[in-house]
Amino acid sequence: MRYASVLYRDYADNSLFTPGAGENNGEFYLPYAKLRERFLAAGIELNTPDLNAGREVAFELHINCRRQDPEARAYVYLYENPLIRPLNRDRRALARYAKWFTWDGALLDDPRAVRLLYPNRFESGPWNGPEKRPLFCVLVASNKALTVVDPRDQYQARVRILDWYERHAPTDFHLFGRGWERPAALPGRWGRVRNQLRKILARFLPAKSPYATWRGPVDDKIELLTRARFCLAHENCRDLAGYVTEKLFDCFRAGCVPVYVGPKEIADLVPAGCFIDGRAFATPAELDAFLRTIDDAAYRGYQERIRTFLLSDGAKPFSQDHFADVIAREILADLASQTN
Repeated sequence: MRYASVLYRDYADNSLFTPGAGENNGEFYLPYAKLRERFLAAGIELNTPDLNAGREVAFELHINCRRQDPEARAYVYLYENPLIRPLNRDRRALARYAKWFTWDGALLDDPRAVRLLYPNRFESGPWNGPEKRPLFCVLVASNKALTVVDPRDQYQARVRILDWYERHAPTDFHLFGRGWERPAALPGRWGRVRNQLRKILARFLPAKSPYATWRGPVDDKIELLTRARFCLAHENCRDLAGYVTEKLFDCFRAGCVPVYVGPKEIADLVPAGCFIDGRAFATPAELDAFLRTIDDAAYRGYQERIRTFLLSDGAKPFSQDHFADVIAREILADLASQTN
């Protein structure tokens, strides 16, 4: 048996492969557990680095680009988008890796880059029809902001829609997530300063959310979405080629129709009839008016198109099995080339 290390944040004791680990409704571990199985079948045990202490490792797999030099031949999966983690698009930093696994279309001109979309889980139970979805529109998001001011920012776009519903239709909108006992976080350097001041003040002032639509954190996002007709599923940033995350596919799993804003080429990746394109509406009022025109028959049409897509070959590049297969195949082939 050979050994390899996977490095992400401070994960240790193989907790990265443990059910309930990390974000994404406790399902972050799933594609990495599948990846570990692929390598075990090839005679390589993939562990967090603490369990490989004192062992010679065949390679390191980094989740996001790291500043530290690797201790063995290394590969990187560029999970986070570059507006949140700029190092993930820093070609000088990426030069230390033999291969880059990335959804980022801006990097795919490099021969070391391997196109890999975000992995998602498709399995779900029977979907509720529209008549069993009492929540008109929901937003599930933590109260965060970009550390830079950028026109592609969708944190602030979500807040603008939230603010409209707060003023005009609060009973038809439900906000879920952490941190909304404070005003919406602001982007940029000065925004970070103000956000920290608000957190400090919150320790001394009564905790009262400025948002009447806020319902607190949610334990099971998928279950919640089975009760919602529509969900604001904007990516954190728009216009990043290939940047399609669980925000869209969580809605699909639950049979909930997403209002989506993401990469410009989204209709080349996911059929346009599966979602409502948030770019088509100049104001939140226009969006709300359109949502109210969708009757039960039209809603079921969205659900049928979503189900057809999830069962099609077009959805496979978004699957967890595809994620594990591509990374294992590419790394094993590269390692073999080093011994020839």
